[in-house]
This record gives sequence, C-alpha cells and structure tokens, in this order.
Amino acid sequence: MRIVVPIDGSSYSTFSVHALAHFTPPEELTMVHALHLPDFNYPMITPDLRTEAQEGIKAQLQKEGERILDEAQKHLPPDFSHVQRVHQIGHPVDVILETARSAQSHLIMLGARGLGSVKELILGSVSHRVLMHAPCSTMIVKTSLTQLKKILLPIEGQEDAEVALRFLALQPFRQPVEVEVFAVWPQPRLSWPTTVGQSDILEAQAIEEAQERMKAITDRLTRMNFACQAHVGMGDPAYAILEQSHASQSDLIMMGTHGRGGFSRFLMGSVSHSVLHQTPRPVLLVR
Repeated sequence: MRIVVPIDGSSYSTFSVHALAHFTPPEELTMVHALHLPDFNYPMITPDLRTEAQEGIKAQLQKEGERILDEAQKHLPPDFSHVQRVHQIGHPVDVILETARSAQSHLIMLGARGLGSVKELILGSVSHRVLMHAPCSTMIVKTSLTQLKKILLPIEGQEDAEVALRFLALQPFRQPVEVEVFAVWPQPRLSWPTTVGQSDILEAQAIEEAQERMKAITDRLTRMNFACQAHVGMGDPAYAILEQSHASQSDLIMMGTHGRGGFSRFLMGSVSHSVLHQTPRPVLLVR
C-alpha cells in the first residue's frame, strides 16, 4: 500500500503521523509539505524589491519546512523504511492532490481541525477540499488514535461493499481488527395509506434483505481473515451510524463515498459528510 501524509507542523498533522502506527508498513510513504508564498503584487513595490522579498521569505519557509518534516519523521514507526519527502511551492490542496496522483497512492492520511459544517463551507479548509477531490481513499484524523481494534463499516449497497472490501483486501492494518458491518433501514414515509400491520411487514422484509446482504459481506470478510459481525439499524442513517459507533465503541468509522460529487454534495449533504462533521472518531472514506 502507498500512503501520503500531509505535514504542516500542527498538532492535527501530528495526530495523523501517530495514527500510522496502526497501519502495516507501506510500500511507500510520502510526507508532503507545501510552501504557500504570499502575494507581493502591490503597485508600490518595485520588481527588484518584490523579487528580493520573495526569495528571502521562500528561503525562510523552506528552512522551516525542512525542520517540520524532520520532526514529523522522528515520530514514524521504525519499520517504515520507504519514506519519500515532497517539499514544494504551491497551494497545499494542489500539492497534496498532485502528490497522491503521481504516487498512485491508496490512502491520504490527513489531520483536520474539525471545523463545523457552516464554518467549513464559508472559510474552506484543506482537509475538506482534499476530501472532495482526492483520487484515493482519505482518512480524517481529528484526535489522537490510541488504538485500532474495532471498525464500524456502514453499508448502503453493493457499491459501498465492494469498495470497502477492495481496501480491506490490501490488509492495511498492523494488528487484527474486528469489522462490524452495519446497515440502516431509514423507515421512509410511504406515499399511500398503510396499516400498522403492513408497515411491520415492510419493515421485516427490509431487515431480512439487509441481513442477507450483510451475510454475503461478512462471509467474504471471514475468508479474508477478519473477525466480523453484522447489525441492522433503523431511522436516520447518519444518526444511526453515530449512535452505533458510540454503542459499539468503534475506533474507526469506514464509509464509502458515492452519489453527488464535489461542491453540490457538500451543499446538499450526504450521510458520509454528516457523520464526518459530527463524530470525534477518525473516519476513513474509501474510494
């Protein structure tokens, strides 16, 4: 597996570096630091002075960036032997995404401040924009990940399941983990009159179908040597996932991303984004 870890010297990027201890030593780990130079295109600054100022700031930022990368590298697991460093001028989002594409990465491990959805919409954030446009799976880490023993895997359909199973087939985790497969029946309001008995029958059929779908997934996980179990929840999907992650004391929530893309998905909302904004747990969005 190939992993990209953006480094900016904050405690949040330190959380993502420490989380690597729970992953199998990758085929290649790329640490990324971007130099975002200020704009000096002011009418009162002469071209010579502008160039001099830019070169001075660039040298200072490069020196500080190397120090940040050196410090982060000290916290890597000792058996991470294939480590690359990318230190480039450019917007952090552009540098991170281009690095992930060129390295053909399987995962971007990204620390995030955990801004609320409104602030994130108005101000923007590196983590959110990377998440929207990443060419591979992305793991958002908001706090220190002290252990990784249990994963909650909400599944909506076959597409979600296949994407998650492909990622798990990489055997990404260092220690054995238990996977809890979770499906939610949203209890939609029917557009035609129905009796309580008819509603109960519909609910029972939906739960039975979900259990059959999950059994196929847990059988495959068992063949991949994962301990696993399955549960069906009811109600609002995002709320049910959050409640189940708390009840089962999951260390990580793994979810697929699908449906609307980019900015429209953020404006309209999606289950994965709702969970990401509300949970304190790390979230691994697989593609």
